[in-house]
Amino acid sequence: MPADTSDEFVVDPADATATDVYDATLDPTASDTDSAASDAAAQATELQSEASQAVADGDYTSAADLRGQAETAADQAGSTDMLTGADSTDLQTAAADQQTAAADEQQEATDAASGNYAAAETDATDAQGTTYDADTTAGGSDTSGTAYDEAQNESWANWDQESADQDATTAASYDASGNPDDAAIYAAGADTEQANADTYGELGESGDPLAETDPSSDVAAAGSDAAEDAAVDTSDAAVDDSAVDTSMDDTADVDSTS
Repeated sequence: MPADTSDEFVVDPADATATDVYDATLDPTASDTDSAASDAAAQATELQSEASQAVADGDYTSAADLRGQAETAADQAGSTDMLTGADSTDLQTAAADQQTAAADEQQEATDAASGNYAAAETDATDAQGTTYDADTTAGGSDTSGTAYDEAQNESWANWDQESADQDATTAASYDASGNPDDAAIYAAGADTEQANADTYGELGESGDPLAETDPSSDVAAAGSDAAEDAAVDTSDAAVDDSAVDTSMDDTADVDSTS
């Protein structure tokens, strides 16, 4: 006869698995992790926004620092979706180029003030190229316009300086050979050309009150709406070609047989 098991306790299969079910929503550790990632993502988004504004302002040093912080926060968030534009490495390169260009501009001002217009032209050209490289690397607005204007003005200054030196040499030669009239003509031409050279030299001298500048090169406003709204008065920087006496003609009828 089979044993009577009617008094034994039998576990319901449904009850047996109920205690093995894991509800992740009740795990405080998972909740804290998600919250930390969310906070990191929000921080990365804010830092990226600030970095982008710094790029628009032409402040690549600050942009590099902010972007670096944004990248760290993005790593903590486990996502880089919020990151845009140049990364911190490129921005550091742009910041270094920007500092090099600033040093070139300072040297340009020194050379132009001393009348070394050939060197000033080289300095300005270097500053233009390095500034353009910095802006391109950072993804910012092109702020090389003023350096370009400086290079152009110093180029004209150098050309007039060379012409003045040549005419002064010719004047001295005529004077030494006993031709005072011819010497006077070339001496006057040399004076005029030297004055022209100094005018262009000052127009191209970085930082000079009369220097010709490009408003887009103001790194504090480059790329910003404020720069577009601001009225720029460039009347003082305008070059009046009519004020530059170019009447001296080296081909003037000078009797070289005298």
